[in-house]
Order: sequence, then structure tokens, then C-alpha cells
Amino acid sequence: MPRLLRMPGISADAEEVVFLEWCSTVGSTVAAGAAIATVETEKANVDIEAEEEAVLWRTLIKPGDAVAVGAPIAVLAGVGEDVSDEGSVLDALGLATISAADATEHHVADHDNVEERDATATPTATPTPTPAEATAPSPATEIGVDTPQASGRLFASPLARKLARDNDIALDSVVGTGPSGRIVRRDIDLAAADRVKDHAPQPTASQPREAIGSQAVGAAQFVDIPHSGMRRAIARALTASKQNVPHFYLESTCRVESLLEMRQTINNDSPVRISINDFVLKAVGKALMDVPEMNVVWTDDAVRRFSTADVSVAVGGDHGLVTPVLRSVESMSLSQISGHVRDVVGRAGSGQLKQGELEGGSFSVSNLGMYAVERFAAIINPPQAGILAVGAVREEPVVTNGSLGVGSVLTVTLSADHRGVDGVVAATWLKRLTTLMENPALLLA
Repeated sequence: MPRLLRMPGISADAEEVVFLEWCSTVGSTVAAGAAIATVETEKANVDIEAEEEAVLWRTLIKPGDAVAVGAPIAVLAGVGEDVSDEGSVLDALGLATISAADATEHHVADHDNVEERDATATPTATPTPTPAEATAPSPATEIGVDTPQASGRLFASPLARKLARDNDIALDSVVGTGPSGRIVRRDIDLAAADRVKDHAPQPTASQPREAIGSQAVGAAQFVDIPHSGMRRAIARALTASKQNVPHFYLESTCRVESLLEMRQTINNDSPVRISINDFVLKAVGKALMDVPEMNVVWTDDAVRRFSTADVSVAVGGDHGLVTPVLRSVESMSLSQISGHVRDVVGRAGSGQLKQGELEGGSFSVSNLGMYAVERFAAIINPPQAGILAVGAVREEPVVTNGSLGVGSVLTVTLSADHRGVDGVVAATWLKRLTTLMENPALLLA
């Protein structure tokens, strides 16, 4: 018997996801464990895998739809199963009188997530259909269901309703482009953009166009860019971190002439180009092993200490800030670290990181040296115990054995969680890190 495929729970804090694409076409067979669809959470893109071999018989949502966890998204049939009696199949699944949009909303109807309106409250002119339009069935008609317009119900995804409230947009003024006219996130984004455009000051006969940019403060031009799910998640996490985690900061300046010389030697003979950040990650991993009291996270019941150095790398891009985790950095070579970093940075830029790659870790590294930032302090990524902010390598006057000269230095700033890490532990760890950075041969041992 065909069965409904429902949106699975992706992560503990994800109640709704945005559907991106189907990885299989309708009518095709999907192997057990193969990706059947891809969705977007607030942190990453996640593949939904088939639990068993099946045929994708019907799809109930399309790209761009916001879908609640637990909502039906497709109908799967067994391989070789007779599904010729379409009406009986739909009846058995409860889809004969429920549209694709209805099915998605049905999961959250008990929470007052479906808004209704009288279809006759605002009469509108109905265009005369062409002969082709009069005879061509709609997608909903093809499976024998009522459309929202026909039933007088206004369908909008939970995310679309929230964005509409945040932007003070009336849902009945928005044209839905989701299944059967359902209002989805992109519709609210377009409505918000149109409203900004409509309210932009226009030139008049007494006000030439070039003068528009010099309005009074109260009439200054601006554009509101709606928050993405990822941007909201970043804001919540970092705000909670600064409010709830007692940060303290330690700074060290490393002499890195030997490191730069070793890097040049390696890059001259290796097909894999090693960056300064690769050395930093290796040193962080080894220092966490040498000072295990730093390799912890705070929990309500205990300080959890890890046996491997799983280090997050802060990566910024068009989709927002993400922190993919490099597992067991202490056991990786510099070339392996370089390869892993290039891989996650590339996939982060295209939004292709998996949820599991963003979870875990006890420590993070954030490097802004490529932007000529000399030093900065970073916000801890909860529940991790610390984050290292790395600045740019620069030449400065240095004193060596009482003699003044010019040296290459790198400033690093440690932000630590004082709940699980004491000042002495953090200082010991930072001293060890500095030693490793100034004596890079120790990283190869």
C-alpha cells in the first residue's frame, strides 16, 4: 500500500524547514539510503534519505515551500506495486479531498496555523478563460482535490505568517505562488520589497532627481532586507552567548618567522598549498591534547571533557556565518587539514554543508587576518569552551637577546567560558599554543 512520506525531524531546534529540491523524479525508483529530497534548515542543507526502496509516486510540495516537521511531502509506492486505481490510493491516504497545500497545513491546523477568509468578501473580476484554460485541469484538479480558492481558505506557511507579522504585511494582500496558491516565504519577501519600492520618494517638478539623496533625516532613504532563517539563528545564538556565557579574554603575540619559513618550504615541494590558518588549526588541536582541561564544554550537570580535538572553523559567506567542525584535528597532517578546510569553505559558500558537519566540537577558530585585521575578540559558539581570534601576520620591531630588530608577529586572542575553564587553565593553554606556533617543528612530531 502506498504511504505518505512526512518531513522528518532534522535537528532538535528545527520545527520548520524550507524545501529546496527533489533529488528524484516522479515515477522513479529510489534506493534505500539514497537522497530523495533536499531541504534547508537555519544552519545547513540536509538530504532526506529513503528508509527503504520505493517509487516516488506523487510529490505534495515544491521548491521554496516552508514545511513543518511531520507534514506530508510525498507519496511513496512499493516497487512493482499496482497503483493504477488512483482514486482508491488517494482516498486511503486522505488526499482525495485535501490538496497538497491543505496536507501541509493539516499537520499544524490544531495550533491555529491556518487562516480563513470569506471568498466572497472582496468580489473581484474573473477573467474569461481561453478555450485551452477552460479545459486544462489544474494540478489540484488532476488528483481530485479542492483548491484553497475554491474553498475560500487562505493558506500560508508558518514561516510566511511569521514574516508577514514581523513586516506588518496583510496576508490577504499577498499573492501566493506555492502549491494551489499557498503563500510561502518568497511571496512575503517580494511583498516587503514591493512596499519599500512603493514608498520610496519620487522626484517632483520642484525637486530634481539628483536631490533625492539629500533628504532630511526623517525622510532618509533605506531598504529593509528581510531576515533569513540563518541570520535569525545566528542572532539568537550569539545574543544568548554574550548574555549567558561569562567570557574572559587572553591575548598573546607569536613570533612566526620559523612558521613562515617552514610554510614556504612545504609549499615549494607540495602540490597542496598550506596556509597560515592550517598551522593555527594544527596547533590548536595539539594544544587541546596537551592541555585537556581546555578541551571541554559546559553542561548543566558536568564539565564534559573530550578525548579528541574537534575544532570548528568560522566561515562567512552569502548564506551567513557557519562553523563546520573538523574532527580529530590533532591526528591530521597539515595537508589533510588544508584539504578539509578548502572542502568545507567551498561547500559553505554554496550552502551544501550537512547538518552533522555543523554539530559538536569543543573549540572554534576565527581568522580575519586575510582582511588585514591585526587583533580582535570573538564571541564563543555555545556550548564550546573557547574560540581563538587570529589576526594578520605583520612586521614589527622586536627585541631578541637584547637587540632590536624587525620580526614577523601574529596576535591571537582567546575568548574562554569561565564556567568550565579557569584563568590558569586558559593561560596554560595559550602559552602552549604560542610555543607550538613559534616552534612549528613540534607540530610535525
